[in-house]
Amino acid sequence: MQSPIKRLSLSVLSCVLLTLNVSCLKVTEEEKTPDAGITSFVVGYYNVRFHDVNVQRRDTIVYNREGGVMYPMTIDQINNRIYNIDSLAYGSVLDSVTCSIGYKGVVTYRYDDDGSVYDWNSYEALDFTRPLSFIVTSTDGSYVRTYDFKLNVCSVFPDSMLWTNADSAGFTKLDGPCAVVSGDTLYDFGTDSEGALKVARRNVSKGVWSVAAVSGLPVSGWGHLVVALKDSLYSVSGGNLYVSRNGTDWKVSRSGISAIIPSVNRNDCIWAVTTSDDIVRTTDMKQWTTVQKKPQGFADSVAVAVVSPLETNPKITRTILIGNKAGENYSRIWTMLSTDTELTQIDFPVNEDLRLPVYKTLSVIWYDEVLFAFGRGLDGFRQSTDNGLTWYYCDRYADETSSWNRYMQLPEAIKGVNSGFSYATDSLGGLWIMTSDGQVWRGAITRLNKRR
Repeated sequence: MQSPIKRLSLSVLSCVLLTLNVSCLKVTEEEKTPDAGITSFVVGYYNVRFHDVNVQRRDTIVYNREGGVMYPMTIDQINNRIYNIDSLAYGSVLDSVTCSIGYKGVVTYRYDDDGSVYDWNSYEALDFTRPLSFIVTSTDGSYVRTYDFKLNVCSVFPDSMLWTNADSAGFTKLDGPCAVVSGDTLYDFGTDSEGALKVARRNVSKGVWSVAAVSGLPVSGWGHLVVALKDSLYSVSGGNLYVSRNGTDWKVSRSGISAIIPSVNRNDCIWAVTTSDDIVRTTDMKQWTTVQKKPQGFADSVAVAVVSPLETNPKITRTILIGNKAGENYSRIWTMLSTDTELTQIDFPVNEDLRLPVYKTLSVIWYDEVLFAFGRGLDGFRQSTDNGLTWYYCDRYADETSSWNRYMQLPEAIKGVNSGFSYATDSLGGLWIMTSDGQVWRGAITRLNKRR
């Protein structure tokens, strides 16, 4: 006769076996749904290839590592499209890159150039240089969605300075030239081979140059400088200020002006020096405000004025005057706040390499929200990001901590040219340089160029 304990053990064992059998019989299949769609898409890590200059000043290739998470992908569920609004960096290497996908259903991908279809998984690298589509099928097989895929990549390096010399049609050689942009017209003034004052002009966007004789502006005593204020042009000759609306016909606007100082970043104010050595300014060429007498040591010729609001208080503006004094090796920088009553000269940096050297033709532009200077000899640009206090040469070799733009380079065809030249910036993000030997160049930083 079995003991009660054995009988209980057998009963318990039988119940356990029965329970296990029942549990096995109740295993359900995976639930299938009609849902199909991609809910998120992130490109993985990849290399970015770009040209650099090594310490021996030789061109070299460098690879940087970037992650696609920096460039969010947009998913258009209505039109079944996946794309990135912000383009990946120029030089991105995308022939073997993984991606992370959020989805409902089963995901496959297809290379559209040959129709090959593959199962997708997160660890397999895809060739994003080929046209791709992603296909999502619902688990119950009732619904299929195909997403067109587009990975946008910058076609050019956005900070590169690109030049073209295809704008010389109709241009003529001019001596002692100066240029200015007013509205959508570029004017280039100078004297021809017979000493007559001429103006060449063209639309900054398209068209060819036309050349006309200048009347009313005496070439004797002309200061080789024309500035724009609102919709008019102004120049000085023989102690008089002249005005023109079209660049060819000029008349006297005011007497007693020995020099004018253009503003490189604002078209609402002109500074000038009178024949009695007063520094004056105006916003309408009618009402003139005397700032002060020329201070001791003031520059003999002032190239430009730069006006900008203070970062700490935008209601206060800072004006900088940049010019040369005869016999000195470095340009002088004068500054004045709108709350000040007099100009103050900025002390030269202790490091002589950071000073702005005197150029025979000092040229200063406001471009990409900073100052760039260059001059006769066209050896390259110097850049200031601190309102003219320090100037860095834009060398092609510059490490990542440098504060200057190593991509800001002159075209090789005019580097070192020691002849006369004129220059101007236009409203489409371009810089024009016209040389006395008849060359016309327009350059623009890619991301700033609005001319198409």
